[in-house]
Amino acid sequence: MIENSTDTRVIRSRTLMENALLSILEKEGVKRLTVKNLCQVAGINRGTFYLHYKDIFHLIEETALIQGLLSVFEPVRIQELRNYPDHEGAYPPIAKAFQYMHKHASFFKALFHSEAPAELKERLQYLVGTRLYENLRRDQADKNESLFTDYAIAYLGNAQFGMIQHWFKTDRAMPPEDIARMLTAYIRHAPCLDHKV
Repeated sequence: MIENSTDTRVIRSRTLMENALLSILEKEGVKRLTVKNLCQVAGINRGTFYLHYKDIFHLIEETALIQGLLSVFEPVRIQELRNYPDHEGAYPPIAKAFQYMHKHASFFKALFHSEAPAELKERLQYLVGTRLYENLRRDQADKNESLFTDYAIAYLGNAQFGMIQHWFKTDRAMPPEDIARMLTAYIRHAPCLDHKV
């Protein structure tokens, strides 16, 4: 059972686990991130871990850093992005997200590593890729185009995830504002959206 209490013991255990997660990612990389290793670093037993989290991916999703990213990387209104008056600049929510990932680069670089487990990649792809386009699905719900919408979201989500992963792979060679501007332009001119909006 997942513990949701605000009890000080719960807060302490979760803090120990999140700190252990950050330490492993920074010192050993995502390949060494296992429940066993995390429990050893945190000084807790596996039972304590599973009292709070379903698995290692659940812990990652609940970290303050991922929650912070999700608070700035909210689903966008595609029409609003495409109509944003500054056609040369980055759409502000996308710029904020890249600035946030840049600020916390050691954490996000480890997560977006090419050798990360497939399940982690899938979850990250949803959180920072597919999730961004959820409004597109809602906007098209009554237009009998759900199949097309799902493919458009998969296309956009995969492309965005790939850009973020490549940005970290190249050690953020491009400033966050520039990569955000590039992604904004790609979304604005995505051929699959011409069918939709």
